[in-house]
Amino acid sequence: MQNELGILGQVNERRQVAGETEANALTVRLELQADCLSGVWARSVDGLLEPGDLEEALNAARMIGDDHLQERAGRVPQPHTFTHGTSEQRSRWFAIGYQSGDIRSCDTFRAQRL
Repeated sequence: MQNELGILGQVNERRQVAGETEANALTVRLELQADCLSGVWARSVDGLLEPGDLEEALNAARMIGDDHLQERAGRVPQPHTFTHGTSEQRSRWFAIGYQSGDIRSCDTFRAQRL
């Protein structure tokens, strides 16, 4: 969806001229937006989901947060290296999309709080 909307191309252009920390931050916003859009999709197919699917999706988002992955690897989380966001951010943005059901709520690039 992000590719179809032109967001992916814009972010990739910005990443090419950015330093590593800024490029990582842009990637985090892109990934959190994808989580939010997944929530919007899940809301749109709510009648097709099995019991527990929503909780499973939220848990999956938490398990692939950069902080969780770095801790599991025995490292102290280093936010400037994150490329997907924290576990809390990922599950919260999925929930935002699911609760709103509106892709306009997924503008992580203008969000003050990730």
